[in-house]
Amino acid sequence: MSSTMGCRLAGAVAAAMLLAGCATTVAGNPTAAGGGSSAPDTEPTEETQSTEPTETSESGTDEGGLACEGEDVVAPEGQPFCFTIPAGFRPNEIDVETEAGSTASFTTGVVLSQRDLIILSVYPLGLDSDDASDRELIDALATVIAQLDAAGFDFTETEPLVLEVDGARAFFYTGSDATGLHIDTYFIFRGAVELQVNCQWQTLETEVLAGCDDVLDSLQITG
Repeated sequence: MSSTMGCRLAGAVAAAMLLAGCATTVAGNPTAAGGGSSAPDTEPTEETQSTEPTETSESGTDEGGLACEGEDVVAPEGQPFCFTIPAGFRPNEIDVETEAGSTASFTTGVVLSQRDLIILSVYPLGLDSDDASDRELIDALATVIAQLDAAGFDFTETEPLVLEVDGARAFFYTGSDATGLHIDTYFIFRGAVELQVNCQWQTLETEVLAGCDDVLDSLQITG
C-alpha cells in the first residue's frame, strides 16, 4: 500500500471515527428512546476487570452476503450487517445526541435498560480499509481515543486489542467515566465500511457483557 493511499485512508478513518466516538461515548451518551436523560460530561474512573473480550467465531457468510436466520434477527434493509438479538434484550431506537453531529449512516441497538444497551453504527469510509495495515488503522484510531480522553472518557489502554469478528478486523477498547458508565467498543473494518459496536452498561454489567459476546458471535458484515 502506498504511503499516499495510507494517509488518505487514515484520514478518512479518523474523520469518521472522531465523530463516531463523540456521538456514542462522550458528547451524547446514548439512551434507549422513550426516556432517560443522557449523562453529563464525563471524567475518568477505572474500568472493571471483567471487560476482557472473548474471541469471536466466524459466521456463515457466503461470498460477502448476509445469511442471518431465525426469528430474533436484526437485519436492517440495505445495511451491511445482521445479528441475532441476545436473550433478554429488545430492539429499540437509539437516541444519540452530539454537538459535533454524527457521520453515521445508520444506527440501531438492543437494550436492557436506558443505560444498559448495545449500539451498532455504520460509518462509510469512502476508501478500502482492506488495503490498510493494522498499524495504519490503529494510528488513525489513536486520534479519536486522544480526543475522547481529553473530553473526560478514560480508556484502560490506548493501544487496542486486535481481534476478528466475522473474519473482519476489529480493534477493541474499553473505558469508563465518572458517572459509572462503562463501555466496550469494537471498531470493525471491512472494505469501505466501518461498523462500531458499543456495549454499554451502568448497572447490568454481567448481562450486557454476555449479550455483547452473543452479538459479536452472530454478527455478519459485508463491505
